[in-house]
Amino acid sequence: MKNVYDRVALLDDKGEAIITLPDWFEALNRASRFQLTQIGAFMPLYMADEIPGNRFRIAGGIPDEKVS
Repeated sequence: MKNVYDRVALLDDKGEAIITLPDWFEALNRASRFQLTQIGAFMPLYMADEIPGNRFRIAGGIPDEKVS
């Protein structure tokens, strides 16, 4: 099974965003893959944390910019 979950996140003052996934996400998905797209500027984005508790953290961005 493969799910696609997408959204646009606004980075905080540290250039980070915490994405909270639906309650069912972790139960149905075992091997998650991520694709981060910078909006508005180049940013060396990375996954700071992987999905413990149906959430993950993006880091390495520019404050107040967006990530898809």
